[in-house]
This record gives sequence, C-alpha cells and structure tokens, in this order.
Amino acid sequence: MQYHLEKIEELIENLKQYTVTTIEIFKLEATERSSAIVSKLISKVVIGLIVLLFAFFLSMGICFYLSQLFGNNYLGFGMVAGFYLLVGIILIIGRKKLLINPMRERMIQDLLQSKKTS
Repeated sequence: MQYHLEKIEELIENLKQYTVTTIEIFKLEATERSSAIVSKLISKVVIGLIVLLFAFFLSMGICFYLSQLFGNNYLGFGMVAGFYLLVGIILIIGRKKLLINPMRERMIQDLLQSKKTS
C-alpha cells in the first residue's frame, strides 16, 4: 500500500511540473507571437511614414508644377486635391473589397505563418 501512495504522490508531483512547464511554454509562445506581430507592425508604420512623406513632397512638387504650368496657384493645388478626393471616394465605396478583406486575409496569413514556424 505504501508503494502505491508513493507512486501516486510521484504522479501528482509530475503532473504539477507538467502543468507549470506547459504554462511556461504557452507564455513563451505567446510572447514570441506578439513580439513578431508588434515588430512587423512597427516596421510597417515606419515604412508607411516614409512613403507618406514621399507622397506628400511629390504631391507638393506636382502642385507647384501644375500651378506654374497653368499660371494659377489655386488650379494646380485644386487639381491635386481633386485627384486625392477621387481616390478617397473610390476607397470609401470599395473599402470592403479593396481594404478590409485583403488586410484581414494578410493578418490571418501572418498569424498562421508565425504559428507554423514556432
């Protein structure tokens, strides 16, 4: 009987260690996934800011060029603003097909990819 009690105590101790180890593994995997997601997000934000600055200065250059070409400052800036208004309307109308669905698919793909590599 004593032998069975010792084995049961050993089994309980092993179960406790297994639970603690499983929790630690889960924490490490969650940390790895979240750090991968955050690092991708930060890199995309930095790249997005650089592209945004490029687009801003390019737009300003086009505005001044069109203003000089047509001899009217308001016309050059108005044409560029109209272009951005048109792009904005297209994005609003097709936001589900053009923005939401591709972003959702990409996020799911990234999450599943990071899960496979871990």
